[in-house]
Amino acid sequence: MFAAGEEPLGERINSYHRTRRTEMLIKALEPEELDFLRQSTFGKILDIYENPPFSGAFGQYIIVRLLKVNKKYEIWILFAGTPVRMSLREFAIVTGLNCDKIPEPPLKKKNLLNEKLYWNELFGSLKSCTVDTVIDMLKKKIVKDRDTRIKFACLAITSSILFPSSHNPGIIREHVEMIRDLNEFLAYPWGRASYLTLITYIVSKDEIALSQSSVAIRGYVEALQLVMIAAVPQLKEEITHNWPVVIVEADSDGETPDEAEPPTELICSAPINNRRPTSSA
Repeated sequence: MFAAGEEPLGERINSYHRTRRTEMLIKALEPEELDFLRQSTFGKILDIYENPPFSGAFGQYIIVRLLKVNKKYEIWILFAGTPVRMSLREFAIVTGLNCDKIPEPPLKKKNLLNEKLYWNELFGSLKSCTVDTVIDMLKKKIVKDRDTRIKFACLAITSSILFPSSHNPGIIREHVEMIRDLNEFLAYPWGRASYLTLITYIVSKDEIALSQSSVAIRGYVEALQLVMIAAVPQLKEEITHNWPVVIVEADSDGETPDEAEPPTELICSAPINNRRPTSSA
C-alpha cells in the first residue's frame, strides 16, 4: 500500500482486548471450570502466558506494510522483504478455534414473542451487563451453579476477546440467546466468525486511515502478532508491551503475492532475512 521506506510512522494499533481482563477471568474461575474451558475450543486463546502481550507499536509496524491483493478475506504483510500470508488457515493454526463454515441461521419461530428471553434467565432485570461485571460475579461467587458459571465465562470470552468493540465491552445479547445449549455454543465456528470480523476491519482501512497515529481495529487483533511470531519465532524475544520493535528490513525486489510462490506452511522454510519470495514468472 505504501512505497518501501515511506510507511507511516504511527504510534500503535488500538486493540480493545485487554490481557489483564483475561487474567482476571482466569483467576475468577474454579480449577475444574478452567480445565473444562482449556479442553474446549477456547483453550488455546486462554494460554496467555505462552506468548508476549500484544504490542500496539508492532501491530502498527506490520499493518502499514500490507500488500494490495485481490482476495477479499486474505491479507499479505511484507516483512524483511518477504510476504507473510494471513488467511483463515493461519488464523486457525495460531488460535486453535473452530473455523468451520458458519451454519445457516435457524428459521424464526412463530411464537418467538411469547418465548422467554434467555437473557432474563441469566441476568434478570439487567438491561445490559459488562464483561467486568460478569467477572466480578464469578470472582465473588454470586453465581454458584457450575454450568451457569461456565456459560458466563464463555460469554466473557466471546465479548472481550473474539469480538471486542470497546475498552469496556458488554456481553453480546445475541450470544446469550445462543448459549441456551452449552454444547451447541461451544461447537459453533467462533474462529471463522471472529476472523471475518477482524479481516473485514483490516481491509476496510485505506491509506488515509493507516496514516493516522492510532488505528482502531475490532476483533481478535492479537492474531496478527501470533501469525508473525509463528512465521518469525525470533520475534517472541523482541516484542514487549511498552517498547516499539526496531527492525531493519532487507532489500525487496518488489514482488507481489500474485507473483510470489505462496507458502504451503505458516512457518517460513528458511531464515526470513536470507530468503526472497520465488517468482513464478
